[in-house]
Amino acid sequence: EMIEKDLNFNSDSHEVKKLEIDKLKQIIFKDGLPYQLVGNVGIGKTLTIKKLIKEDKEHIYIVFDCHNEYDLPQIQTITTDLKESCRIKMPEQISAAKGLFPVYFNQLLSQKFPDNYVVVIEEAHRYRETKTLLKEARKFVKVIAILQEPIANFCPIVRIVD
Repeated sequence: EMIEKDLNFNSDSHEVKKLEIDKLKQIIFKDGLPYQLVGNVGIGKTLTIKKLIKEDKEHIYIVFDCHNEYDLPQIQTITTDLKESCRIKMPEQISAAKGLFPVYFNQLLSQKFPDNYVVVIEEAHRYRETKTLLKEARKFVKVIAILQEPIANFCPIVRIVD
């Protein structure tokens, strides 16, 4: 919270209780904007997103999974004809994940994806391309970046709390 004030964050900021899926959906799907989902380590950010994916039948989620936490089918390439939510298993080694992410970054910004697609980036702070995605991706696909603290003051923040 102090960081947001220190950085003069002027974007929308919302608080959502862990696992409060209806409120989360109302906020993140009210517009085409990307969102930063933030909260302390262990607060339940991933748990909340996993529940959202399980309950939300309207959207297809593509999760960048770096801790092997999502029980979803695995894909290698992001296509426009996906029929179900899936994950891209990122390497656990951080430097390898950082090396691979630009390939997907280029895929995401190369074509318009269906309106029901949602890209979820776990540990989004690892990737230098995240800020650009938060700025540019809304033209191509809905993005939710999962972070401990916000990294951009130009897109809305949802803080997960107990």
